[in-house]
Amino acid sequence: MTAHHPPTKIFANASPSVEVYGRHSLHNLDVARTARRVVIFSPSMAEIERLLELWKAEVGPSSSVDALRRMMSANPDVIRAIALKKTFDWANPIAQGFFAILPLSLAGHLALLDGSFDARDPNEEHLVGQHEKAAAIYFAAIYAPGQMAGGIGLAFEQVCAPLRRDADLYSRLATFAGQNLMPQLGFEPVDTTAVVSNATLYVFRRTVQAVERPIYDSYPSPTSKYAVGVVRNLEDYNKVISVRSSVFVGEQICPYAEEFDGNDLSATHLIGYIDDEPAATIRIRLFAGFAKLERVAVRREHRRSEIAFVIIRAAREFCRMKGYRTIYGHVQKRYVEFWKQVLGARVADKAREFTFSDFDYIEMIVDLDEHPDAISMATDPFIILRPEGRWHEPGILDQSASRPPSRPSSKRASPAERASVRPNVRGPVAGA
Repeated sequence: MTAHHPPTKIFANASPSVEVYGRHSLHNLDVARTARRVVIFSPSMAEIERLLELWKAEVGPSSSVDALRRMMSANPDVIRAIALKKTFDWANPIAQGFFAILPLSLAGHLALLDGSFDARDPNEEHLVGQHEKAAAIYFAAIYAPGQMAGGIGLAFEQVCAPLRRDADLYSRLATFAGQNLMPQLGFEPVDTTAVVSNATLYVFRRTVQAVERPIYDSYPSPTSKYAVGVVRNLEDYNKVISVRSSVFVGEQICPYAEEFDGNDLSATHLIGYIDDEPAATIRIRLFAGFAKLERVAVRREHRRSEIAFVIIRAAREFCRMKGYRTIYGHVQKRYVEFWKQVLGARVADKAREFTFSDFDYIEMIVDLDEHPDAISMATDPFIILRPEGRWHEPGILDQSASRPPSRPSSKRASPAERASVRPNVRGPVAGA
């Protein structure tokens, strides 16, 4: 069997090559909203036989009744029926859709990946019972026509119990609608050489995966001694103040007003960590055509470590991701060679030399190569909306996209309605 969802309005204009992984991820699925009109229940064998006939008419051959009896005798949770809540009668339950879930043993998981797993009539050793922990879960079928689609949320709720919640979810997507639906729920194709049908095997990963994160958003990191994070809250900014006060005000006797010069709240700050302890910081100010690195500070006790190299390279990558091709810096003359070594910097053409806060400086330039995924106006709007420096993972507004608009722009409010929600407000209306 294969995951199946007949075409509905939402997929009417979908492209066969769509690759929108996780736009409405199962991690963020609002089951209370999506499944409020449906119920699920354990169907009788007669109902299962009737549903199989519907399945065969739309998709093709599936498991035999005898095979299903064997599977349900071992684990009654294998098949669940779906019905509309408004027409459901417990005394005479009639299924309008169904889903089949096969909890796999380790042997079954390996068989699925190597192509030897038979979903229509699986070996007994490939499945686990209700009382056993699943190594993986295979969605053998999802038949949810029309309004039954809300049952998909309840189907995934069924695999969140303690013995199921850590198991990755698999399915073969044989229909066009399934190929559009499942990727939007967060499923992605499995890279395997096993070819058992024309249907691609997809997986939704729930186990802990090693996520590749950019160097400027590597904190917290339980696997690395050095890490860097973007300042996003007052606690982080207090760490910046602590490090810079120690280095510039304490060691270099820089006057407070010259160190904290009024530019901090209009800049991006990075913090470098060593074993969870704030050890370094850098400030980035962004201008038209160039980014400026400044206020590089490393605590005295960490200057023999590599944290200075790590945080400066993180700042470089951050600027590249923001689309900048030039970094500009006012560099203390004693650190010119350091900038050349770490950033590949050069002294600017016709560089000016000047003095402030009792140190001598010179202008330096870093020429950057273009980042292939640099943020631009062509970037997906949801990526642009994400927190600064965290463009690589979905944010809170990605999650909000699963809700339909409750205040659509097309609805024209009456003067009284407008006054009730916006009383005597002057100036522009805030936007995203």
